[in-house]
Amino acid sequence: MAYQTPKLDEYGTIDMAYYKKLAAQERSEYLSQMAASLSAKIKSFFHVKLPKLSTNH
Repeated sequence: MAYQTPKLDEYGTIDMAYYKKLAAQERSEYLSQMAASLSAKIKSFFHVKLPKLSTNH
């Protein structure tokens, strides 16, 4: 990963609000992916194959 200069605010200090917003967005995306993955694993665990219905009686 290449070094990037930090984003600065109008006072010349590191823009903490920007980085907090960026971290919240990345955390939200990660948690969404984790929830989808967990949901898929739970569904596959409880997957039940139903028998085919027979029309012959």
